[in-house]
Amino acid sequence: MKVLNILGIILLFVLLTALSQVGGLILLLWILLYQFFKKRFKNAWVRRAVNVGGFMVFYLFFMFVIIPPLARIQDRVPLPMSKSGALVPVTYWTAIFGRNYIESVGRAKLVTIAEAFVKKHPNLKVKYMDCNYPFRINISGDKNTWILEGLLPHITHDGTKADIALIYNDANGKPMNETPTFFGYGSSVDPQPDETCTPCNCDSKNWQYSFMYRNIPRTDYPLNNELSTELIKLFDRNLPYTIFLEKHLQQRFNLHGNFSQAGCESVRHDDHFHVTLCQ
Repeated sequence: MKVLNILGIILLFVLLTALSQVGGLILLLWILLYQFFKKRFKNAWVRRAVNVGGFMVFYLFFMFVIIPPLARIQDRVPLPMSKSGALVPVTYWTAIFGRNYIESVGRAKLVTIAEAFVKKHPNLKVKYMDCNYPFRINISGDKNTWILEGLLPHITHDGTKADIALIYNDANGKPMNETPTFFGYGSSVDPQPDETCTPCNCDSKNWQYSFMYRNIPRTDYPLNNELSTELIKLFDRNLPYTIFLEKHLQQRFNLHGNFSQAGCESVRHDDHFHVTLCQ
């Protein structure tokens, strides 16, 4: 039984570290803390409940009280977690796992762009997906090492970049703030017959390229081409950096200039677009 417990802790440590960078460390701190008072609970089920519930509270306390001021030392700040403003997360889990951190200049630009879009479309929000972990931990000569710095599975996310969700229509054909999947990724839009088919080339070269598109449950919400185009062009006008979007959506939206596609080594960029906010 002890062997299974140890294996479970190792698995949970690896999972939390991959998801949140610091979650595994928080788990180890909780295990040490729990040793001091677990014997007070004689009933085994009570001990388990206290262990699980206590860790959840301990984890959230660290993520929302301890981590933000520490991350600010490296000029990393979290994007808004509330869904009442102009800039909102697709899912709260992005903030719970600390994947919504960015440099302060980047946050200011992102909020400004979101407010400009929402001012014109009051019923809509600008929805962000993954940004970066709380801390910058570069190894000398090797930037963006996964988990230490580069956000899994986005190795290029380095505290200056964010993924922004496209805009979709509801069943009545009205633009909405929901995405076809619960966290945005996997909401890919396939190429039309007259568009460049990057997936046709990349699916056989990279197993993760369409992994989320194929395996995550989604609702069949149609893409709102007009508003998605308007949102992307607003970012393009306000940022001097390349925006990554799959070629077939560049063609569909009639986008020219500062646009590129991430390539087969990445994941699909037809469920979101990738922006650099500062350097």
